[in-house]
Amino acid sequence: MIVAAGGNTDTIAVILPEATDSTIESVQSISAPVSGLTFDLFGRAGKIASTIAASPLPQTDSTEECYSWPLARLQSPHANWQVGFVSGRVQPIKLDSIEGMQSADSAALAVALAQTAATLSVASDPTFRGLPFRVRSAYRFQLDTVDVVIADVVRTVNEEANPRVEHLLIIGERRHGASGKFDVGYYSRNAGPEESTQATEILTAVGLGAERKPAVVLSIEYDEGGKLGLVERIAPGEWRATWKSAYTDC
Repeated sequence: MIVAAGGNTDTIAVILPEATDSTIESVQSISAPVSGLTFDLFGRAGKIASTIAASPLPQTDSTEECYSWPLARLQSPHANWQVGFVSGRVQPIKLDSIEGMQSADSAALAVALAQTAATLSVASDPTFRGLPFRVRSAYRFQLDTVDVVIADVVRTVNEEANPRVEHLLIIGERRHGASGKFDVGYYSRNAGPEESTQATEILTAVGLGAERKPAVVLSIEYDEGGKLGLVERIAPGEWRATWKSAYTDC
């Protein structure tokens, strides 16, 4: 898997799935093994383009006290892509953002997500008890006869001296055309100081393998670095986190 690096659409970080937090130091110095491979590039709107990886780039200065993935360059830049896979390995799933919906639809989805979040059996934390939920981001796609939603729902404590935030990453399903709350297939919770609490960005959704098993690719962001993650649909109404990358912070 590859991701755009440093804000440049033609510079890529090559993600090696077998690398762990304890082995990433040795991995970052290798030459990225991607020259000549064709990659399909994906964003939240689906497949963006296909392109070929050119020669690897010089690696990060090893004297820096940080960890990074090997770098390479694409033969041609493309805008708005998030993640790339070797061509033919995955199929695109187009995500519809709550921000692009009609106002009535986006309002109904926000209410449904707030109702869904309120039903979760998260750890009791009096700091956030009774506070309203707010949808930070939400994306939806249709799968057979169900609608799937992926959302980051937050609650905040706006104390000037100690602002705090709670993030709920929710993947839910409900029958296509139905209204009301979603049946939750996966969720995770992170809470703490606003400036350092882990947040999650939805990069894309794809169908894996011959079965086109739906999966969501996530960027898990910490205070100074982050990881990538994969959450797969393993059965109707059931999703599971199946992989997390090593931590990088360069």
